[in-house]
Amino acid sequence: MKVALVNPPWLRPGHYGVRAGSRWPHFEANGTGYMPYPFYLGYSASLLENAGFEVCLLDGCATMESDASFLAKVQRFAPDIVIQENATASIDVDLRWAETFARETGARVLMTGHHVGFMTGSFAKYPFLHALAGGEWEYTVLEYAERLREGKALDGTLGLVHRAKDGSTIVETRRPNIPNLDDLPFPHRATLDMSLYADNPMDQPTPSAQLLGSRGCPFKCDFCVWPQVVYEDNKYRTRSGKNMADEIEQLFRKDPFPYTSYYFDDDTFNIGDKRLAGLADELIARGLHTIPWSAMCRADTLKKPTLEKLAQAGLAAVKYGVESGNQGIVNGIQKNLDLGKLRDMMAFTHSLGIRTHLTFSFGHIGETPATMQETLDLALELDPYSVQFSIATPFPGTRFYDYAARNDLLKTLDYSAYDGMSRGVVRTETLSAEELEQFMCHAHDVWEQHRARRGGLAKRILADPIGSMKHALKRPRAAARAVAGAVRSLTES
Repeated sequence: MKVALVNPPWLRPGHYGVRAGSRWPHFEANGTGYMPYPFYLGYSASLLENAGFEVCLLDGCATMESDASFLAKVQRFAPDIVIQENATASIDVDLRWAETFARETGARVLMTGHHVGFMTGSFAKYPFLHALAGGEWEYTVLEYAERLREGKALDGTLGLVHRAKDGSTIVETRRPNIPNLDDLPFPHRATLDMSLYADNPMDQPTPSAQLLGSRGCPFKCDFCVWPQVVYEDNKYRTRSGKNMADEIEQLFRKDPFPYTSYYFDDDTFNIGDKRLAGLADELIARGLHTIPWSAMCRADTLKKPTLEKLAQAGLAAVKYGVESGNQGIVNGIQKNLDLGKLRDMMAFTHSLGIRTHLTFSFGHIGETPATMQETLDLALELDPYSVQFSIATPFPGTRFYDYAARNDLLKTLDYSAYDGMSRGVVRTETLSAEELEQFMCHAHDVWEQHRARRGGLAKRILADPIGSMKHALKRPRAAARAVAGAVRSLTES
């Protein structure tokens, strides 16, 4: 039996969508280069392969090809089953794709992803969908395919939504989250062009591999989709240091693809000093510590000696999630990050030679013009290597969404606008969505000027003029100001 696992193209003029593999599906400007690896599709593909299925994983978001070209690939494979991942921001596009797959291939279509939990009540409206699988869905997909191959009924398949013989909807009991992540095989990469995947905002060497070292998060940020919608709990589950090192060794010593760095795209990678010290020991003992790597982290969950040991094991860059420069807002969204500890850990991280990338968002509960300025001021004060500014987006199923809906703060219920990169869909009590958008653009402009003044852009232009021009084309107004600053920096040096 043949199974196609698909992440279909999601494009709009001048932009490309990132869906599978992203905690925050959204549009990126053409040329940006960011593309997450589709972890859930990859793990599911490996489970299916190990169970004897013929598998093809196709990622149209990564290839950015035309709809016709992508459909032709699926048709050539002639699958019996299509496993398709969705997201809230792309759900209208996703449903059109599912209908096309069912019509043009004759395959059974099983839809998975962020938005599945909101489709159960309307499942009858989608006759082209054979089933839905929500939550942590890899083993649901495996059991579904095995039952079809063996001619068994789907009744009792945990995590599945399907139809009874009379057409009524059957909602099975939720499948428990995977307790031991070491039980999962390493994710499938063989049928993907791995050169297309990149998550290295701190300019780590490319091509770079993406991995997961944990799932879940014990913190309770009100905006975060994964703990609230996908996992439905705040339990933190991890892979062992040995298991992670085994995958790294396979990628760099056995895989024919020439990776030069790697990145852990966990919800929160750096929890558990003992486990992470063990990973460092494994990397050093195996001679893997010379490979630079990075991770998505919090600034307050690791002891300094552990971070120092990870640096010795190759850790070259970290992303720290901050969200706001106002302590009241940070506490109000239940992130509970002490900004004083953030400042201290940033200084220590930089002292180790580790580059930092900070993420901020505007529009959280309680946001005002003054608190937005505090956030921008903090970004400039901490002076990371790079930053991400976005607009807080209240995804359905989160406490943030519930609050915004109750208080009439939602600008639209058109989910295609819920990407947070360029469009605001929520207002605060004192700010409109348009004002949030304007301040985000202002923050980007100020940051580019800051980079120019510290000499960052000047050095980059001298070292990589072509790359600098590509970056400038993404944000021409900000780049023009930054180039002026860079010229001044060069003149004054």
